Amino acid sequence: MKVISSWLLISSLLLTTASLQAQPEVSVARFQGGRQAAVSYTFDDGLLDQYTLAYPELRKRGLRATFAVIGSKVGGIVHSSQDRAMGISGTPCMTWAMLREMAEGGQEITSHGWEHKKVTKLTPEQLRYEVQHNDTVIFCETGHFPRSYVYPGNGRDSATISFCEHDRVGSRLFQISIGAKRDSAWLSQWVEGLIERGEWGIGMTHGIATGYDHFPDPQVLWSHFDYITTRLEHVWVAPFCEVAAYVRERDDVKLTVSRRGHTTLVNVSTTLDPHIFNVPLTLQISDRPKRITQDRHKLKPYTKNGVTLVDIDPHGGQIRIN
Repeated sequence: MKVISSWLLISSLLLTTASLQAQPEVSVARFQGGRQAAVSYTFDDGLLDQYTLAYPELRKRGLRATFAVIGSKVGGIVHSSQDRAMGISGTPCMTWAMLREMAEGGQEITSHGWEHKKVTKLTPEQLRYEVQHNDTVIFCETGHFPRSYVYPGNGRDSATISFCEHDRVGSRLFQISIGAKRDSAWLSQWVEGLIERGEWGIGMTHGIATGYDHFPDPQVLWSHFDYITTRLEHVWVAPFCEVAAYVRERDDVKLTVSRRGHTTLVNVSTTLDPHIFNVPLTLQISDRPKRITQDRHKLKPYTKNGVTLVDIDPHGGQIRIN
């Protein structure tokens, strides 16, 4: 009897240990789809050839970007020191009809201020008008409220950042110029560096063939778009607002993982507003489950580098991994 009892005890301990070991590790991927890096292309000022030249090239490759517009200049002309130096009177801007088309095509149309005024130079009343009036007009004309902000002249401080980021996923606080001074080799090296370091890169440019900081040959940008499409397994290319939302969600969310029989239960909690922060998060699971559900809805897992990935609603209910 003592031998049998000892054998039963050992078997029970082995089964318990196996059960504990079977619980998979669950975490949030650094970027959507389990990619190592992210890139957002941002086009400032709403210049016409962003629509006539850049938008068709993006659409051809299935890429989406961010276009930051100066509301008062839509359908008009912007002037730059580069234009004046070249003897050009000004650079034409897109119309609201063009911006609506781009928004409907999945591009982000966001705010660069009503009159492109540096926010740190404005009184509180001027700041409200510069930011909120542009928001209102963009929403009325495109049907999409701008959930990000691009600072004119990149000027900001803690107070203006707090104001401009209210009811948004964020504002452009860092960027790198990808315009006139860059070539294809430099742009490729930039992306490879992002992959190596696991970073989010935000590229900024203005003119394409004309206007401020325009490319001597726009083919440099088209060749870069061709290159980035070969790296989509490693790089998430998405508008600024989507990557900014994902990063905030990723850093805010808390996962509580428990075990019930053969099922792993994952409770997700976040303090963020679901009406603003609603980009799906990617979970990484160190196992190959047969079934994953959230709120009783079956999710579609996929595998990458031996890890199971699944996109979840950060504000949804309990996730069950069988």
